[in-house]
Amino acid sequence: MKLHYDKPATVWTEALPIGNGRLGAMIFGGVERETIGLNEDTLWSGFPKDGNNPEAREVLPKVRKLVEAGNYTEADRLSKKMMGPYTQSYLPFGELLLRFDHGDIYHSYKRTLDLENALQRVEYGVGGITYTREIYASYPDQVIVLRLTASAPGALDVHARLDSVLRHTVSAAHDSSVMRGIAPEHVDPSYYQTDKPVVYGAAEVTEAMRFEGHLTAKAEDGNLTIDGEGIHLLGGTSVTFYFSAATSFNGFDQLPGSQGKDANAAAVAFLESAIGKSYATLRERHIADYRSLFDRVKLQLGTPMAPEDMSTEKRITTYGADDPGLVELLFHYGRYLLIASSRPGTQPANLQGIWNASTRAPWSSNWTLNINTEMNYWPAETCNLAECHEPLLAFIRNLAKNGAQTAEVNYGTRGWTVHHNSDIWAQTAPVGDYGHGDAGWVLWPMGGIWLAQHLWEEQAGED
Repeated sequence: MKLHYDKPATVWTEALPIGNGRLGAMIFGGVERETIGLNEDTLWSGFPKDGNNPEAREVLPKVRKLVEAGNYTEADRLSKKMMGPYTQSYLPFGELLLRFDHGDIYHSYKRTLDLENALQRVEYGVGGITYTREIYASYPDQVIVLRLTASAPGALDVHARLDSVLRHTVSAAHDSSVMRGIAPEHVDPSYYQTDKPVVYGAAEVTEAMRFEGHLTAKAEDGNLTIDGEGIHLLGGTSVTFYFSAATSFNGFDQLPGSQGKDANAAAVAFLESAIGKSYATLRERHIADYRSLFDRVKLQLGTPMAPEDMSTEKRITTYGADDPGLVELLFHYGRYLLIASSRPGTQPANLQGIWNASTRAPWSSNWTLNINTEMNYWPAETCNLAECHEPLLAFIRNLAKNGAQTAEVNYGTRGWTVHHNSDIWAQTAPVGDYGHGDAGWVLWPMGGIWLAQHLWEEQAGED
C-alpha cells in the first residue's frame, strides 16, 4: 500500500501527489531545497463568456450537403466557421519552497506515499541526525499540513516561502505569510501558438480570478519569525506548517472579479479553524475521513514478487505486470487519485486531476469529454466511491444549462449539447478560436450523451 523511492524527485512527474479534492500538492522530497507544487481546483484563467457562434447554424446545412456529396475537403474548410473559442486553462496556484541549513550531503533516504492513510513522508540522515517530513491534505479541515522534525534537539533550521508564476505579492500579515494574486483573463492552449498567449487585465478592473494562499507555523521550540520573505525557524526540533488557499470563484456563471467571493475571508476561516486543533487531532480526522472511502474495497491477486524494501521504480523495471502485488498497488493508486481530486463540493477531476505546474498545461488541463473525463470516473461507482462521483454530476448540470444555448444557437434544436472540451465556465461550444481547430475532433457534439451515461450509472447504483 505504499509507493516508495530512494531518492528525491528531479522533475514534476516524479513528485508524489496529495489532495483533498480542492487543494492539491506535488512533493519533490528535496533535501537542502524542497519544492511543493500547490494547486486549488477553482483557479482558472478567464471568466464567463458566450462562446456560441450564430454563423454555425447558417453553415450547417451547407456542410451536410458537402458531406453527403463526398466533398469532405470543402466540408472541412467550411465547417471551421462553426467553431467557437478555445477553453480557458487550469492554472498552477504556486509553490511552497523550503530551504534547510544542513547542506545537501545525506544518507539513508526514503520517500514514500502511504495509500492506506493518504500520507506522504520523507526521511533522511545528515551526519547522526535524522530529519523527517510528513504532509497531507485534509478534507475535513481544508488545509495542507506539513510537519518537520529533527531527531536531535535544536537541529532544525528551515526557511519557508510562497511563490507563484502568476502575478502576485507576498507579505507578512499577523502570524502568517500571505500570497495574493490575480489570474490571467485569457490563456491560449499550449498547442496554439500566438504572439500573446497569456493576457492579464489591469488589476483594478479585471474580471479575472483572485486567489490567496496563507501559510503559518507552530514550533515547539527554537526561534520562529515571519517577515516579507516568509517563515523562518532557527534552532528548532519540530515545526508544523499549515497552508490554506481560496479563490474568488463564485460559480460557472458569475464574474469572479465583480461578482466573486472573498478569497481572503475563506482562506483565513479555513486556517483559523485548523490551527485551533492539535496536530494529532488534525491527523486523526484526516485519516478517519480518507479511510472511510479507501477501506471500502479490498483486492488480492496473488503473492507479491518484489521484496518490501525494493523501490517502486526498480519494482516496475524488474517485475512489471508479472508482479500481482504491483498490479494491486496500481489499482489502489487509481482509487487514491480519484479520492484526492474529487470530493463533494469540489470541481470534478480534470485532465491532470488537480495537479498542474504549467500556466499553459497540456490541453489546458481542461475537461476533455471525448473520453478522458469519463475515464477519470470509471472507478467511482464500481469501487464504491459514489461520493467522489458527485462533482462530475454537478458539473453536468452546469453543462446542460449552457449546452441548451449551444443547441439552440449553433444547431437550431431543442435539448442540450456539449463538445469535446470544457472548462470551469462550462463552455459547451466547439473549440477552435473560431476557425483554427481541426473539424475532425472539434465538431463532435456527443459529449452530453456520453456524460448522461454517468447519470444513468449513478441512478442505477442507488437502485
